[in-house]
Amino acid sequence: MKPNRYTVHIVSDNVDTQKRFSISRAWMQTLIFLVIIIILIIVSSLWYFIPKIADFREKEKQFEEMVFERTQVMELYRDLNRLGQMEEILRSNLSIVSTEDKSSVVDKSESFTISYIENIPSQAPVDGFLTQRMLDESQFWQKNHYGIDIAVIEGEPILAAASGRIIFSGWTYDLGNLIIIYHGDDYFTHYGHNQLNLFKNHGIVKRGDVIALAGSTGISSGPHLHFEIWKSGNVIDPLVFFPEYKKRDISVEEND
Repeated sequence: MKPNRYTVHIVSDNVDTQKRFSISRAWMQTLIFLVIIIILIIVSSLWYFIPKIADFREKEKQFEEMVFERTQVMELYRDLNRLGQMEEILRSNLSIVSTEDKSSVVDKSESFTISYIENIPSQAPVDGFLTQRMLDESQFWQKNHYGIDIAVIEGEPILAAASGRIIFSGWTYDLGNLIIIYHGDDYFTHYGHNQLNLFKNHGIVKRGDVIALAGSTGISSGPHLHFEIWKSGNVIDPLVFFPEYKKRDISVEEND
């Protein structure tokens, strides 16, 4: 014969203290039924939501990849726009239509004569610490950085790396106050984020002349010089010309 009630005794370490309660057989069956229902609800919920969570994480990953790709496209667009601006600067200031015309126009100018020795960048533009290297061409799709960044004190004099003519002295969105010097033999140097440009367009400078004061204009996180070297339309790593900056390199590997 099945019992009609179940009695539970709770005895503590102190044998004098004990509790007892009883429950009917019907209530016990109800309680067991409720526990089973709760377990089934939990199991079914897990069965339903676990695939949903996995799907959500997959969509989240796809969204992050899409945002990353959009960011790269925007950076590439911004860089192409900048290169287009640079080309327009060269065309308007040198009055050229092609690269072949460029050397003849500049070198034949009576007010601009320069030797092939003087046109090679050989004067370090500032004395500071290398905080960002130039990326390899294979990395340009990740983040376009065509020169090096050198951290300096704001207001530090910036020197011309070689003799030449200033073909641009003005403001750009990315690099703020920017100076571009043409050195002959298709050499160009760029000096960006300047606090103040000390020369105007078409000014003639000698190697070592103070052309600007270092600053943090444009898109910049602090006072530094962004320095680029170009020849025949190709970017050259400034560290090739100025290996002394390697001794004061505090940049990170990823060039962030």
